[in-house]
Amino acid sequence: MGVTARVRTRLRYGASIWHLAGHALAFAAIAYALSRLLQPSVGRPLGILVWLIGGAVLHDLVFLPLYSLADRGVRAASGRAVNHVRVPAAISGALLLVYFPLILAKAPATYERNTGRPPPDYLARWLAITGGLFAASGAVWAVRAARAARRRRR
Repeated sequence: MGVTARVRTRLRYGASIWHLAGHALAFAAIAYALSRLLQPSVGRPLGILVWLIGGAVLHDLVFLPLYSLADRGVRAASGRAVNHVRVPAAISGALLLVYFPLILAKAPATYERNTGRPPPDYLARWLAITGGLFAASGAVWAVRAARAARRRRR
C-alpha cells in the first residue's frame, strides 16, 4: 500500500505543500527586507531593531489584551453582528496606526518639508473614512438581517 508524497507531506507538516511554499516565500521576502533595512548605509539598524521588537512587545502586552477585551464587549452587546463591527474597526485601526503622526498633527513640519505642501486635515479624513466604513458595514448588516427575517417568515 503506497502512500503518495502529498499525503506524507500533509501527515508530517500538517498542511499542503503550497502552504509550506507560501511560508518559505514570505520568510525569504522578510529576510531580504531586513537585510536591506539593517545595512548601516540605509539608516540606524539599532533603531530599526528596537522599533520592531518594541512593536511586538507593545502589541502582545498592551494592544492584544485591550482589543480582546473590546471584542468581548462587542460580542456581548451585538451578538451575531460582531464581524460588522470588527472589520471596519480593524481597517480604521490600521489606518490610524499607519497615519497617526498626521492624524494627531504630530508631524506637520516633517510632512511639509518632505512634500513642499502643508498637510491636509488627516483627522477629518480619517474620521470620514471610519464613519463610511461603519455606515457601509451597518448597511450590509441591515440587508442581511432583513433577508434572514424574510426567510424566517416563510
